Amino acid sequence: MTKTLLWALFPLLFASCGYHLGGLKKKSLSGMETCRVEMFANHTTQPQVSRLLTSALADAVQKDGTFRISSSPDFTISGTVTRIGRTSLTTDTVDTYLSSEIGLTVNVQYTLTDNRSGREIGRGTAQGMAGYFNNNDSNMQTARENAISYATRLAADSIVRDLTLP
Repeated sequence: MTKTLLWALFPLLFASCGYHLGGLKKKSLSGMETCRVEMFANHTTQPQVSRLLTSALADAVQKDGTFRISSSPDFTISGTVTRIGRTSLTTDTVDTYLSSEIGLTVNVQYTLTDNRSGREIGRGTAQGMAGYFNNNDSNMQTARENAISYATRLAADSIVRDLTLP
């Protein structure tokens, strides 16, 4: 009888170990529930990248669920897109000076500001990386724009991870 009861309770003991639905925060953000994402500054030559990052960050905050977006928030996330770098990942088999796959990196600096006291409560950096193929055709511009969009989403996810890991 006791063995049967133990076997029945055993799965319940370990059913929720290690799984959390939001709620984890850094110590400096422990009493905060709401945030605002300000438009990031753009210190690159790529137009609209700050708009992409700001939108991706607001989406990532909402998707995570730890903080709510609010017009009267507890803290504000602001920052700057500092660099967009490109590197050759693979070269063409015929012409080794021609890149056939290009890696793209978006670097971001961000600051967290307590809206009640006005003081800075945190800062950090984030990076998103993506790649695209150089086919020397009309689709390369679209591929580059898609890679920038993807890299900004990865950078936004990295910022949210930094906010929610204790």
